[in-house]
Amino acid sequence: MAPTLENLPQRVELLNEKFDRLLTLVETLVKAEPQPEPDEQRFYGDSELANYLHCNIQTIYRLKKAGKLPYKKYGRKYFYLRSEIDKAFAGKGGRK
Repeated sequence: MAPTLENLPQRVELLNEKFDRLLTLVETLVKAEPQPEPDEQRFYGDSELANYLHCNIQTIYRLKKAGKLPYKKYGRKYFYLRSEIDKAFAGKGGRK
């Protein structure tokens, strides 16, 4: 059916109904997916990790060199995933 001035109100109503159904489906999908904790998947650099662990940046360098910090290296930079850091320090008087 081609849009005309006579059938325009019906077509707009049909589009509104379709939009409402689509919006309901999207809301259902968003609610169904478990959302990860935003900070758990956060990456830190050296200085940010020092702030997070409340220590000196030299301590970060020492821990990294000693193999006590899990890290990822991209180019020349080192990055630390918060969830891995929390696991590494769990039960050691550190975080979580």
